[in-house]
Formats: sequence, structure tokens, C-alpha cells
Amino acid sequence: MRCMPAWLAAVAACAFAQAAVADIPEALDRASLSVGGFYPTVDTRVSANGPAVAGTDLSFERDLGIDNHRGLASVRLDLLVFDSQGFSIGGYQYSKGAGSTLARDIEFGGNDYNASAFVEAHVRLQTYNAAWHWWFTPTVEDVVGVGLGAAYYDLKGVIDGGISVNGHSATAHGEAEGNAIAPLLMLGWRHAFSGNLRGYAYFSGVKKPSGTVTGHLLNGTLGMEYYPWRNLGFALEYSANNLDLKANKESWEGRASMHFYGPSAYVRLRL
Repeated sequence: MRCMPAWLAAVAACAFAQAAVADIPEALDRASLSVGGFYPTVDTRVSANGPAVAGTDLSFERDLGIDNHRGLASVRLDLLVFDSQGFSIGGYQYSKGAGSTLARDIEFGGNDYNASAFVEAHVRLQTYNAAWHWWFTPTVEDVVGVGLGAAYYDLKGVIDGGISVNGHSATAHGEAEGNAIAPLLMLGWRHAFSGNLRGYAYFSGVKKPSGTVTGHLLNGTLGMEYYPWRNLGFALEYSANNLDLKANKESWEGRASMHFYGPSAYVRLRL
């Protein structure tokens, strides 16, 4: 797992240092910092179309036999600036690569051929988001909220392949890469069963409809948090994510999609 980015650690330290005590809904905290890990099942597909890579389409998990489970470090800061408004910052990174080779002798038409082939692929995803939230209190135990902000995502997928038959070889290279900042919409609900036990659900969506990189990222999260101590607790979540990016360049078009879903666990510090 990667350590918390320095800029996020600085924001967290400042937020906790300046947080004030006030009457706020029981389902919210003046400030909270979550550090933990996301352990998703991942399905990744990269494709590229161009003069040298026409029709290249590869599923990392199915075609290369890559283990589709991976632990990801994740961090999130939530700060209530006013009694019913605040902001959140979070993000994670994912990186995976693997290759596969084949070597065999083939007999055809009375002749023997020595054939070999290889395929290698790598995918990297970085995504961070920040949003301002407005919280409403329909009941004493519940809050519902809406958030507006921005998300940054950077995705790169690379495919290399080659074949050799009796010393004659050919290779191909395909690459899809793009990064963008897009508007983010978040919806949330939190319920306080008691001062120490809460449940929550979040949904967020990012869509970039224009430019050289287009696509969307959708996320849904359901979780529970428990505080055996006043300021220190734990949270368990289950999240599902759907990412689809398309990059249009002068001579080729690349596309990458990732579907990842699974549990998360966090240590959570609050004020």
C-alpha cells in the first residue's frame, strides 16, 4: 500500500487543528480522517485501433490469467466547515501488469515450424476527488446530502504483442492513455443508530462528454462505522465502481474499461 499523499496529510493536519466544537447532527462529525484499504475484484479491458494495432482487444484477467484481486491503499478526509456544510477529499491508485508467452513446435504439410508468441500488458489508474456537501436533517438520527465538486482521473493501458515463426517475427504495440478533470455529483445518506454506531450510503458520478478524452466513472458505497472510543473507530464498506474512458488521437483510438467491486476496511479518527 502507498502512504498518504503529502498534500492530503497537510490538509488533514490543518483541518483537525482548526476544528471547533459545536452542536451538529449525531450522524456527522466535525472532522474525520479515514485511512485503510480497498480489496476489490477487478475486470480490466484495454483496446486500441490504429494502423499498427487494428482490433487489439485484451482482457487482463481472462486473456492473461492475471489475479483479479488487488489491495489498494485508500484515504479520505471529511470536514464540516459549517454545521450543515463541509467538504471531502479522497482518492486511490491502482496499477497492474503481466505477460504471457507461448512456445511450441508445429508440424504442417510435412514441415516442422518453431513458433513462439508473447503478449504483455499494463494498466495504471489514479483518481482523486473533492466535493462540497450540503447536509439536511429529515429526522434526528438521519442526514441526507448532496455534493458538487470535481474528480481527476489518469488512466493508461498498454499492450505489446509479438509472434515468431522459424526466425521471422512481427510485433505490435497498442496504448490508450488519458487524464482529465470532470464535474462530480455526490449523493449521501447517514443514519446514527447510537453515538458509537452508524450506517451510511454514498453514490457519486463523474462524466466527461467532450475533448480528446471522454468517459464516466460511477461509484456506489454502503458502509457501517463503529467507535469503541470517542475519537477512534473502525469502518467496513462495500463498494462497486464502473470506469469507462475513451481517448481519440490523430492516428488511433484507445479505450479502457475497469469494473471493480469489493470490501474496504478503515481506521477512522474523528473530532
